[in-house]
Amino acid sequence: MISEFKPKLRRFLLSDLFTSAHGMIQFFTMLFWLIMLSYTDAYYVIYLLVGILGFLCRSRMNTDRKRIFRRSERSNLIMSAIFSFLVLSANYHIFNTMLNGIVEQVNDDPIKVQNILYHFNRLSGLFAVALSPFLLLGGMYCTYFILAFITHKLDSLPYRHYTSQYSHRTVFLFVFGLISVLHLSILLLVFYPGVITYDSINQITQCMENSYSNAHPVFHTLLIRPFLAIGVRCFNDITLGCALYNTFSVFLTSAAFSYAVVTLHRMHVDKRILVGAALFYLLYPNHILYSFTMWKDIPFSASMLVFTVAVFRNIKQLYTSRKWNIALIVISSLGICLFRGNGMIVLLIVILALLAIYRKQYKRLTVSLACVLGAAVIVFFPVVSMMDIEQTDSVELISIPIQQIGKTIYDGKQLTDSQRELISQLADIEEIRAKYNPNISDPLKNLIRNTGNKEYLNQHKAQYALMYLQIGLSHPVSYFKAYVDQTRGYWNAGYNYKVFRYNIYQNSYGIERTPHSRITASFFYRYLDFCQFFELTKPFNGIGVYTWLLVLIAYYAYRRKDKLTVLLTVPCLSVIFTLVIGTPVFADICYAYSLFCCVPFLIAMPFYNIHSEKDQAK
Repeated sequence: MISEFKPKLRRFLLSDLFTSAHGMIQFFTMLFWLIMLSYTDAYYVIYLLVGILGFLCRSRMNTDRKRIFRRSERSNLIMSAIFSFLVLSANYHIFNTMLNGIVEQVNDDPIKVQNILYHFNRLSGLFAVALSPFLLLGGMYCTYFILAFITHKLDSLPYRHYTSQYSHRTVFLFVFGLISVLHLSILLLVFYPGVITYDSINQITQCMENSYSNAHPVFHTLLIRPFLAIGVRCFNDITLGCALYNTFSVFLTSAAFSYAVVTLHRMHVDKRILVGAALFYLLYPNHILYSFTMWKDIPFSASMLVFTVAVFRNIKQLYTSRKWNIALIVISSLGICLFRGNGMIVLLIVILALLAIYRKQYKRLTVSLACVLGAAVIVFFPVVSMMDIEQTDSVELISIPIQQIGKTIYDGKQLTDSQRELISQLADIEEIRAKYNPNISDPLKNLIRNTGNKEYLNQHKAQYALMYLQIGLSHPVSYFKAYVDQTRGYWNAGYNYKVFRYNIYQNSYGIERTPHSRITASFFYRYLDFCQFFELTKPFNGIGVYTWLLVLIAYYAYRRKDKLTVLLTVPCLSVIFTLVIGTPVFADICYAYSLFCCVPFLIAMPFYNIHSEKDQAK
């Protein structure tokens, strides 16, 4: 029976009638996807760009509409389905938004309003069930045609081999001088002594009081200390000390960016890619602002970029000195481990990926990274403990579980008496409901720190883990929504949440902003507003866009069996992985800043490898 049905099904799927009907389904579901997502609270322009690209790629692939049923296209279909599902999950709010619009239209009729609100959750569920399949299909088709075009047409795109008349040293010094001069000028004329937030003040306080905590990596705090000491002891000016550290930070980021650009120059990539990367490092607002922001994320991200580039140089042997290249890999990998709490996890994943992809090749590189990781573990735990430095508390490590339980309580779901008793040991249930914020875990974490019994949590970890699982099994929808709300900023489009930050947090040290050029300040603030609110510049601010690009680069490299490019995407993908399992904030660029640093370099990888293969073929 089945053997007879398969040929008939195949003939129908390949018939002109189905091909025409399928084309209409593609068009209308893609259009429906774009219309429905206009209710999103993310950057709609990013979905619009994806939709337009989908339609354009569809028109280019129209000569073979049956391609979608080929066995070779299964990976494209799977990736498209995953992308569409994630976008739909991140935008589950659109069904509520639509119903809110209905409520507003009948607000003159109290009876209708009461009836709609009474059935609101049920209506929202029905909307989701009815419309989700069409949204899922629309997103799948948009993504599929883009992937199909890239995987089948990118190799044939014109690529210009660029050989510059300038030496690599000249290019490095020119780019370094250009970036550092511009960024230092903005620091001195507009933002002196730099961007100093609440976290920065906390680290300054640790330095001034000589009392350290690992809540912010202590090694970054110790890096700040000598600059503050110079300002205070030599000039009796702590503001100058902050400015000195931020000047050092500008030189550090400028050197990292220049190292990436000169490597692109050494690779002879297309001149447009080379210039585009240099301009992005020079002019992108967060590269300017973060270069003089007193955060751990900046040296961490600079280390990530240098590490990625140095590993590439090592494997491709694009270096002047092998020893200097290995030294850069060791120093940058040490920076990855010491400047962020998730750095050791990132390096561990990189080592495992290196072993999985290259197996017994590059033993020296693998051993070097393993030694760095081992040294970091020893320093971070036994040594730091011996120095009586307070470690990060257990509450900080469970941001997402706290949010999921908080969402369950906020939704008014039923809890057992034993569950309520365990939760009450940490915080009052009514206060949890009042303080729950779907996008940031700090209100609930601080509630536990200020009013709860953290020792009870540490002593009964197994009970709390079991309670977490039990509540999740009873109320999976609340857990799902809480997880999406807490992480979607890192894997979906982009959100207008703290895109640019440049204030000095109120403090008792007398550190204040002193702009030295009102005209420059006025111009730069307008530039920030333009980059944040102009629709065509918003994609540059979306964390999810860089995640999508990173996944696309890795996927394309996987399709072409390009091991090196796959490996080079692993560090940044590992950062995203650590964020989606434990981020405290749903869309903070500083946590994912390493992507903004590395993706401009990684974008060149597919083009470089295609060009290398063509050269070898000749």
